[in-house]
Amino acid sequence: MISTIEAEIFEQHASEAAFLWSYRDAAAVDPLYDVQSLGELDERLEAHVDGLRLAGDAGWEICKGAIDEDEPGSLFAPVVLAVERRDLKGIAGVLDVGGGVPALARAIVSALGWVSFDKVRAILPGLLSHRVGPELRRIGIAACAVQRQDPGAALGYAVTSSDLRLKARALRAVGELGRGDLLNEVRGALGSEDEACRFAAAWSAALLGDAAALRELGTIADRGGPFAERACAMAMRKMEPGVASSWLRALAGTMRGARVALAGAAALGDPALMPWIIECMGTPELARMAGGAFTMITGVDLEEAKLRGGRPPGFQGGPSDDSEDEDVAMDPDESLPWPERAKVVDWWRGRSGEFKRGTRYLLGSPMAVEWIGKVLQTGTQPARAAAAVELALRHVRRSVAEVRGPAGRELGL
Repeated sequence: MISTIEAEIFEQHASEAAFLWSYRDAAAVDPLYDVQSLGELDERLEAHVDGLRLAGDAGWEICKGAIDEDEPGSLFAPVVLAVERRDLKGIAGVLDVGGGVPALARAIVSALGWVSFDKVRAILPGLLSHRVGPELRRIGIAACAVQRQDPGAALGYAVTSSDLRLKARALRAVGELGRGDLLNEVRGALGSEDEACRFAAAWSAALLGDAAALRELGTIADRGGPFAERACAMAMRKMEPGVASSWLRALAGTMRGARVALAGAAALGDPALMPWIIECMGTPELARMAGGAFTMITGVDLEEAKLRGGRPPGFQGGPSDDSEDEDVAMDPDESLPWPERAKVVDWWRGRSGEFKRGTRYLLGSPMAVEWIGKVLQTGTQPARAAAAVELALRHVRRSVAEVRGPAGRELGL
């Protein structure tokens, strides 16, 4: 029997772990974070998980009781503890709550990526078996993928599944893991009617060197939608810079197309596009994304270089306070600083000679393998993600490095 004070402490650990997981989930793709600062956040999260771990059965019961279906982060610590305790009944209980809900399943997969793979391996047969439902198989495939561990034959079965969410996740895992033996199955999904499957197939096929992927990536980028920016970024990495620059300028004719084109410009890294990128800084809806592309290519931190501006008067990003406003989408550029366009123009006028048109740059240097490897280790999270893909495309690594994983593991700690 634990005291009231102990119970309150354990409840606080559970609450803080849930909050910090949600915070970390966003930080893993945030340009304000690199592997060092992500590691500091990891230490805070691990401290609360460890508080529950050290509490033994009492910590587990409180942690389990704190699960909230409206709070994905509340599932993270219970999964970590259940896997470490080899508590199959506990794992099954959490899976029953969140296995079929995408937002909750994300936290479950994150927890399976947090725990050492030696401990996760023990529960994989129950997640990858053809006898279980597609929701659990998807979690099993995703758990292997985030750990960059090959699920073997189970991945081959999953890429041909009739369940579209399982199939899409498996198709993406093929590229992440470098499973070239499944390229024919991936090619077969390029014509899927499901856009998630079609994008995952095109993305993985591009990584595996298939020429047909480029056409499908371009189509997805042209049509817009949730995968357009990522499709455009991958397409740019497969095109010759001169052709890519022309294609992006044609794509940028609308506001929606301009955002997609800016994502592509950041991935391409060709300074020939810089005048257009700087021009986009004069449009409030594009300014911060354009600033991000400027930084990705030049490596210049807008704050440090005193190129940061302020929010334009009257600009409203994300949900407004108007109860009748039907647009409740979050601001996609919330973490990006506002550039001061006039100052950026002056900076580029004085430094453009240092950049060669038609050469691809990442954070200020040409994309040589040695430099890309350094960016993977020390860059911001978006730059590290770009570097991971670039290295896989150059066959330096078979798999795409997982930059969202525990920072301590990436740093070899």
